[in-house]
Amino acid sequence: MNIKKEIKAFHNDMTKWRRDIHQHPELGFVEHRTSKIVAEKLEEFGLEVNTGLAKTGVVGTIRNGVGPSIGLRADLDALPLPELNEFEYKSVNEGRMHACGHDGHTTMLLGAAKYLSGTKQFKGTVHCIFQPAEEGPPEGEGGGAKMMLDEGLFERYSPEVVFGLHVANVKHGHVFLKPGPAMAAASAYRIKIKGVQAHGSRPWDGVDPIMATSELITSLNTVVSRRINIINNPAVVSVGIVKAGTRNNIIPEDSEIVGTIRTFDPVLRAEIYDEIRQIAKGIAVGTGTEITVEFDVGGFYPVTINNPELYLSMKGSLIEATKGKFIERKKPVTGAEDFSFFAQKVPGLYFSLGVNKKGVTELQPGNHSPYFTID
Repeated sequence: MNIKKEIKAFHNDMTKWRRDIHQHPELGFVEHRTSKIVAEKLEEFGLEVNTGLAKTGVVGTIRNGVGPSIGLRADLDALPLPELNEFEYKSVNEGRMHACGHDGHTTMLLGAAKYLSGTKQFKGTVHCIFQPAEEGPPEGEGGGAKMMLDEGLFERYSPEVVFGLHVANVKHGHVFLKPGPAMAAASAYRIKIKGVQAHGSRPWDGVDPIMATSELITSLNTVVSRRINIINNPAVVSVGIVKAGTRNNIIPEDSEIVGTIRTFDPVLRAEIYDEIRQIAKGIAVGTGTEITVEFDVGGFYPVTINNPELYLSMKGSLIEATKGKFIERKKPVTGAEDFSFFAQKVPGLYFSLGVNKKGVTELQPGNHSPYFTID
C-alpha cells in the first residue's frame, strides 16, 4: 500500500483543519473549541473517544488485534501572543496565536488517526493523545502532560512506548532526532523587588526598584557568560517579563522580573539557583531594596530523553519515511517539552520536523515568533 498516496487523498481536508485551528487559537486548559473539533473528528473516523482528561484533553483509541500498544501525542494550546502574519487564516482571537505550531501537531495526529483507523495496516493498539497546556499552565496548576498522568492516563491506556514530534523552522521535510538527552529541563523564576515610592522629580525621597531591576537584568546575563562553567553542560538564563510602574512621573514601589532557566544537569541547575540568589542578595544590599527570588514558578519540566533502544529500532523507519531526509543531532537543544513527563514513564521518542517553505534555505521566523508559520 502506498501510504503517501492514501494520505494525499485527504490532504486538502487536513489543510482546512489546520487553518481553522490556527485561526482560532486557545490557551492552555481552555482549548474548548479545539478539543471539540478533535473529538468530533475522531468519532467521525470511528475511534473510541474519551474527553475531559486534564480538563480539555482528548484520547482516541484504534484497536486491531493482538500487538503492541503505542501512544502518539500532540499538543493543543496556543501562546499569548498577537499574530503579525497577514494571510487570510490569521488569528481572530486577539492576543493569541499558534506561534509554536501546535495547530500543525494536532492536524498531523488527526491525519494519522484517520489513516490508521481507515486502513488498519497494523496489529495492536494506537492511542492518539491530544494534550492541553504544553506551553505552561496557569500558575498553581500542573502542566498538561503531568496532569494527564496524574489523572491516570497511562494506567488507563497502558502504552508500551510513546512518540511525539515538533515542527521547527529548519529544512523542509527533514527529520532531526537526537538519542538520549535531547531537550533541556526548564524552570521559570520570579524575582520581586520592593522599594519606596516617590515622585519622579524627587527620587531621593524613595528607593527606586527600577534601578535595582536594571542591575538585576544586567547581572543575570553574567550567570552563564561569566559565573559558571558550561563547557560540558550547556545552560541558558533568560528574562522574559519585566513589570514596573504606572506613570512616567512616579517612581513605583514594586517591580518584578520573570524568566526561564534551561539546563541538562541538576547539579549545574542548583548552582545557577545559588548564583541568582547571591546576585539578588548583593543588589538588595547595594540599592536598599527588598528582593525575593522564587524558582520553579508554575512547575518544572525535566530533561526530555529519547530512549536509545527505541531510537535504534525506529531510525530505519524515519529514514524510509523521509526518503533519507534524516539527521541525527549530535547536541541537545535548549528548548524544553513536557513530553518529558511521558518519556519518564515509558520509553519515548521525540523528534523535530522541518516546516520551512520548500526551496527556501535562509532562516525563517522561528517558534514563538509572531511571524511563525508552517509551509
